[in-house]
Amino acid sequence: MDKKIFIVDSPVYMTKDEIRKKYWNHQVLLTNIEMTPKQDSMAGGVVRYYATDSMKELYGLLKEINEKERGTIGSCSVEYIGSIPLNLYAGGTD
Repeated sequence: MDKKIFIVDSPVYMTKDEIRKKYWNHQVLLTNIEMTPKQDSMAGGVVRYYATDSMKELYGLLKEINEKERGTIGSCSVEYIGSIPLNLYAGGTD
């Protein structure tokens, strides 16, 4: 698989289900992550970038975003959204 990173032109808050539908089998850089009321899983967030086979590069972008937008992006993470439960609350099964 070729490494490809795509910027989301107009990033907006999406629920976890919306993120799963749109970015299944991709890696995503999420900001403004909100948790469920019990704080046990992600409720949603803002996808800024999505990619294939580019986790290291996405973490680099996350570092840049943190430095530029400190205090305005809330909780953030890089996650795989797919059937392999690498991160259970973002991409795997509940």
